Amino acid sequence: MTSWKKFLAASVLAAGCAQAWAVPTLTTVVTPAPATPGSTVSVAVNIADIADLYAYNFSLSFNASLLQLTGYSAGAFLGGPDDAYFGVGDASAGFLSYVYGGVTGPDAGISGSGTLATFTFQTLGSGISGLNFSDVLFVNSSPDGNGDIAVTAVNGTLAVQAPVTPPTGDVPEPASWMLIGVGLVAAGALRRRRVGGMAAQA
Repeated sequence: MTSWKKFLAASVLAAGCAQAWAVPTLTTVVTPAPATPGSTVSVAVNIADIADLYAYNFSLSFNASLLQLTGYSAGAFLGGPDDAYFGVGDASAGFLSYVYGGVTGPDAGISGSGTLATFTFQTLGSGISGLNFSDVLFVNSSPDGNGDIAVTAVNGTLAVQAPVTPPTGDVPEPASWMLIGVGLVAAGALRRRRVGGMAAQA
């Protein structure tokens, strides 16, 4: 086998191994970002690069003085609303406890990336809220019950800020800027003439 073919084969093998050993990642995606006070904002909880996911649970905390939970729904990754359940906990205190879902029946788990759940909030003011995971547990379809999946949970943030109001004062037109420039030049010339005249008299 020629050297370039060996290199190509090694590259393909390395890429396959990297994909096989990719650590699944749990993240949040906020829409819109940033949000504005008094608006509705959604937080999607996504899983990426997971293999044979059969069931999961996690808890999510947030700033209750900034966000009020108004709704939640299952994502499509595990099949839709019939395959996810929610223990909302005390959302008024900023804690969604043991959100969980799974595949029903004896089917194998699901592999790939997608949305597990989506939460909607009403924003109550301006500021930044953390979106922090805890109680993270993901399992595969192993029949012996020892199929824990190692998942990296990445905490997120949700920013709420008032829109920037443009200044209301009149902006000078280009012609106005030109007149100002001509006036400054004329003033400078007049000053130089006066200084020159005084020097001549002295």
